[in-house]
Amino acid sequence: MALALTSLLTAGCGAEATPAPSTEETQGIHAKGLLEQIPPDSPEFVESGLEKVTDGVHARSTLTQDRAYKLSVVCVGTGSVQLTIGEETRPQPVSCNGATANHPVHNPPQELPIDITATSGATGMIAWQLTALPS
Repeated sequence: MALALTSLLTAGCGAEATPAPSTEETQGIHAKGLLEQIPPDSPEFVESGLEKVTDGVHARSTLTQDRAYKLSVVCVGTGSVQLTIGEETRPQPVSCNGATANHPVHNPPQELPIDITATSGATGMIAWQLTALPS
């Protein structure tokens, strides 16, 4: 009987449990899944990223000036973030409710600044993607 109990205990301890994903990991997976899936090797794909709301996004994307682009942003969590594209003087609010915010970019500069910052108390993850629109 002691041998059977030892075998049972040994077998139960040998398996490693996979840790459950953190809230941020789950929010990040959800946010990325809400964006239109453009593969990185596609001619329309320019750049994308996934960041914590508290870290924000501060990207500088190199673009072709005679093309039009679309910036898609999804925030999953609580509160909202402020999106500034290029030299805009007024940031645009984006809610962290999981809705995709699409913004056209016409006549872009050669280097387009994209800045997304958290409002007070905002938490979660931001997924963003910049794509070229068909000519």
